Amino acid sequence: MPTDRHDAVLTILPAPLLAGLAWAWLTSVGTAVALGAGSLFAVAPLAYALFVRPP
Repeated sequence: MPTDRHDAVLTILPAPLLAGLAWAWLTSVGTAVALGAGSLFAVAPLAYALFVRPP
C-alpha cells in the first residue's frame, strides 16, 4: 500500500523522542533535557510538512 509524504512524516515523528529517551537512559542526562532535545529534532519534519510542502 503506497503512502504519501505526510504519512511518512507522521510515522517518523516519534523517532527523535524515542532517541531522546534512549539518550537519557544510557547517559546521566536528565529525562526532561533529553526529551526537550528530542522534541527540537521532531519539530523539523513537522515544520517541513506544514510549511514547505503543505498537504
